[in-house]
Order: sequence, then C-alpha cells, then structure tokens
Amino acid sequence: MTGPEEFIEEDDAGFDPARIAYIKPTDSSEARKLGIVPSGIQLPEGAKLYVLHAIDGTVLGYTDSWDSAFGAAVQNELTPVSVH
Repeated sequence: MTGPEEFIEEDDAGFDPARIAYIKPTDSSEARKLGIVPSGIQLPEGAKLYVLHAIDGTVLGYTDSWDSAFGAAVQNELTPVSVH
C-alpha cells in the first residue's frame, strides 16, 4: 500500500514532506484502546488528549493541550497541521 508521503516530493524551496506532523484530538478512552497511553498512567474518563503523529500515522507523542503538541512539533523541526 502506498502512503501519502510517497506522493509528495521535496520541492526547490526545501519543503520536506517527511517533516509534516499532524495533531489529532483524541479522548482518553480511545487513546487507551489504541495503546497510546501506558497502562500505569491514570487519566480522568473522557479527558481530551492531543496526539502528535508523523505523516505515516506513527504516534510521536501526546499531551493535554493543543499548544503543547504544536510546540513539540515546532521544536522538533516538524510542520504541524491539525486533523479534525
């Protein structure tokens, strides 16, 4: 199967599609089902998390605020986008 990164090429301006990350809001129960939150971590039921993903869907991290997810992406030289 072909991933989205295979359709986007680096352009002359230095845009690198491998550096795109997306921020996706996820509730705590869904995050647990996906295995994002380790079993020893206690979260209130229904808590909203913001999960930072690589363009291929790999989870890079999660936090409880969109601003923190955005900041983590920028600090790691990623181009963050939001997914709803």
